Amino acid sequence: MKKPDIRLDFKTYNAGVSALITIAILAGLILINLLINELELEADLTPKKLYSLSTQTETLLERLEKPVEILVLSTPGEESESLIKTLERYDNSSRYIDVRVLDPDRNPGRITRFTNEVSLISKGAVVVDSNDFFRVINPEDFYDFTYDQLGRQQIIAQKIEQQISAAIAYVSSGSTQKIYEIKGHQENPLAESGYTEILKRANFELGEISLILSAIPDDAALLTLIGPKLDISEAEATKLNSYLENGGKLFVALDLTYNPMPNTSGLLRKWDIEVLPGLVMEFQKNRLIAEFSDNPFIFSPTVLNHESLVPLIQGKLDPVFRGSMGYRRTQAQQKHLEYASLLASSDVSRLRTELTSEASSSATPISSDLQGPVDVAVAVRERDSGNHTSEGARLVVLGSASSLAGLGFLGPIRANTDLVTNLLSWITNNDSSVLIPSKSLYRLPLQISMVNGVVYSTITTIVIPLLCLGIGLVIHFHRRNR
Repeated sequence: MKKPDIRLDFKTYNAGVSALITIAILAGLILINLLINELELEADLTPKKLYSLSTQTETLLERLEKPVEILVLSTPGEESESLIKTLERYDNSSRYIDVRVLDPDRNPGRITRFTNEVSLISKGAVVVDSNDFFRVINPEDFYDFTYDQLGRQQIIAQKIEQQISAAIAYVSSGSTQKIYEIKGHQENPLAESGYTEILKRANFELGEISLILSAIPDDAALLTLIGPKLDISEAEATKLNSYLENGGKLFVALDLTYNPMPNTSGLLRKWDIEVLPGLVMEFQKNRLIAEFSDNPFIFSPTVLNHESLVPLIQGKLDPVFRGSMGYRRTQAQQKHLEYASLLASSDVSRLRTELTSEASSSATPISSDLQGPVDVAVAVRERDSGNHTSEGARLVVLGSASSLAGLGFLGPIRANTDLVTNLLSWITNNDSSVLIPSKSLYRLPLQISMVNGVVYSTITTIVIPLLCLGIGLVIHFHRRNR
């Protein structure tokens, strides 16, 4: 019997090869997928790295030397997914961290030890415990909220890492630093601006002091002078200067007032900071705030490169100042003092020094204005002139105390509160404070001008379709003529 003559033509051969290649690729992808599932590899692809740990947290966990237990008070299976995913990162990053889910309804005796701190622990709370110290974090503390025009609550930022890391830093050290706020000059202290709980999370404790009535306590990590409307006395200035000369730390935020403040300005001048009387006006459009109709007195200063501002730069947070004064370094430029600009206005900004004439209310530059940029936040630290190491006094001065409490209907500005916390930690050189910015969940709408809108519409609705049609016609006629 004659064997059949089987021959594959060229098209059949190519089709078979293509099919085999396709099958091989699919099999390879399935195999890779199975291997990845077995290895339990995960990557945080969220834009704000919601489930990743920052460098500050990784450093904190590397230095951890005692066991810390993190208890999630929740019914198993009902935990917040974002919370659990973040806590798994902690658990995998340190052998001293132990994360557990504890049902409070089935283990009421276990949580009685923690009810001394708060009267009621809500379900979903997290307890960070080192046996010696503990901290309770309620579920609402893991997020920043705002309200829309209808009064509905909206989550705008996540603070899971910020809260957990601060709690670990506290329970592992058990220490808080005491901040004394100077009173007696009609100040607007941080405690009255809602900073008590914010600074508590950074392991700071707020107190008050009258420099006239008492000496500066030995446990003072730093002093603050926030928005005084009256000048300090010569005796108070002398006491503060002596405190700084002995390595003290001072945080000052001023507002422009009708009352002259020669003693306050004189104290700052001794430490190479010159107060510029006047208000900063910003004329760079992208630094203005649309909600205030681009008022040049309300602007977002440029965050400059300084070690205290790294968390703000990494978190892309922009503080907002209203009615800010300006500063510059004095001509003395003492060698043992290191002056640093923290926040500044743009090159096209002005400092309005004439505030009594009719022209002073003009929203456009006038001849008496000083050309920018202008420093609106500065830092000074004392250095050893021999080995150039940092030692002794540290000062930070801001040009807008009123902005720290909030801006009208916008309320507290998160970047401003983070700015204060970071600067206080830098002043005190606080190792137990872990300053991690909250991770924004807010998406700004894309704003397109009318001209750009027309251009983009023309490209997407006319140019691209015509281009595709032209390419198709060229291919069609090319194949037809083959």
